[in-house]
Amino acid sequence: MDEKQLQLLSKQLVTSKDDYMNSLRKNIDLYASQKDITIRAIAEEADISLNTLNSILYGNVKDCKLSTIISLARAFHISIDELVGCETISSAARDSIQITRNLPEHSQYLIHWFIKHQELQMQHPNRRHLLNVMHPNLLSNGNLKMSSKYSLIDISEIPLSIRPKVFVGMKLKCDHYMPIYSPYDILLIANDRDPHLSENCVILVCDCLFIAKRKVETVNGQEVARYYSIRDQKPRLYEDEVEELIGYIAGVYTDTNI
Repeated sequence: MDEKQLQLLSKQLVTSKDDYMNSLRKNIDLYASQKDITIRAIAEEADISLNTLNSILYGNVKDCKLSTIISLARAFHISIDELVGCETISSAARDSIQITRNLPEHSQYLIHWFIKHQELQMQHPNRRHLLNVMHPNLLSNGNLKMSSKYSLIDISEIPLSIRPKVFVGMKLKCDHYMPIYSPYDILLIANDRDPHLSENCVILVCDCLFIAKRKVETVNGQEVARYYSIRDQKPRLYEDEVEELIGYIAGVYTDTNI
């Protein structure tokens, strides 16, 4: 079954707090009613018998084995709650899961970092002084690729003028941005506003992070903004070509131990 098609169908799943077998049948039928998805294909993908699946869809079955539900949920790449439609989680949480599932990997990393940041804000005794630091992977060409690795630093000593604005840090661990930034630097990134002209910022392009400077140029008689990598002046991108503007660099934290 096609992954993109499954993602689109997951947005159409129904729920029923009082009759979960009815919502289960409707949700399975949603997939089975597609022209290019057969009941046999679903049974084979879920590794369950065709008779079992037919009994759920068209029989008088009043309940269903948990193992069967798990197998079907895995086949459709959705959660058990979504398949059964029993509303064990709120609609807002379900919407968040569905939206996140359909986002590209780099966007999921950003969401992960933000959630961890919010968790720290809520749970840690000195929560306002801790910051998530992302650790991009260094590629052979010097580019920084998104990763799920992160660590924590205490930012109690950074100026109060920028501390509330910073939402994430980024560890460089490379000398490609010398002498502006060293391998011991952690960039403190804020996104409470757009970057000012000639202000260093972090952008995302093709799953890679670039430290760039925003400049305004005159093209065909019109002023347009472009981003230039401070490392080698590449990429040179118009604003609508940037996948994500992570934020501007509000400050630098230097730590030789991280």
